[in-house]
Amino acid sequence: MKSAALLSLVAAAVAVPCTPNYPTTTIAGIEVVDTQIVRDALSLIKNSGLHDYVVKHQIRSWLFGAQQLNNNATLKSLVDPEAQAVTILLHDLGWDMSTDSPWTTKDNRFEVDSANGARNFVRGHPDGKKWSETKVQQMWDAIALQGAYGLASHKEPLVWGSIQGIAVDYRGAGVFGINQTIVDQVVAAYPNDDLLTGTNETFKWFCETKPDTTYDTWVEGWGTYFVPGYDATGHRQVDQFRTVF
Repeated sequence: MKSAALLSLVAAAVAVPCTPNYPTTTIAGIEVVDTQIVRDALSLIKNSGLHDYVVKHQIRSWLFGAQQLNNNATLKSLVDPEAQAVTILLHDLGWDMSTDSPWTTKDNRFEVDSANGARNFVRGHPDGKKWSETKVQQMWDAIALQGAYGLASHKEPLVWGSIQGIAVDYRGAGVFGINQTIVDQVVAAYPNDDLLTGTNETFKWFCETKPDTTYDTWVEGWGTYFVPGYDATGHRQVDQFRTVF
């Protein structure tokens, strides 16, 4: 991910204020949107089967994404902060490893499970029903493309503006206008000491329990390195095409 991609995307858009004047509140020193659908999205993940490390990751990512908008008036005029909030807060619903998970399926990549879950939440919410189909689609795209930065950087501002917040939680200060002071205050409220361990365990679980959804994806490496018996050979695009040579 490169900031130049965002700059070109912003330059290509019509930089006029286009977002409603939402009520706000402050969490961990960050001014964030405070609407009913955002509060409900936050409540959903806090009271779900998601592990605590996933919940904290989604909240930190939301705070970082919100601060990026606070830092850049032009970007904030292009990215609906309510839609960004819901997108980031729900972007890892598919990480739910509960046996009775309402979001995780055996057949879909976790990004698709997460995107579908977020879309169902919005379409079933009284306020979400007022969202345009374009906004819902861009939310779905942002979640589905969260690991495909090279593709997402060429999408709409809501897509890229959501993925940036997620990226900061892994990359830390120094990217997208987030300095160490901001990182420290967010991490103080929502500690990240379990983020990498939790991510590794989750990706291993995908490879163990639904390997077909991980072959030829960026998650494949976790299966190759950490899961005994996992073998993507024969399942990748290159394996299918090389048979003709």
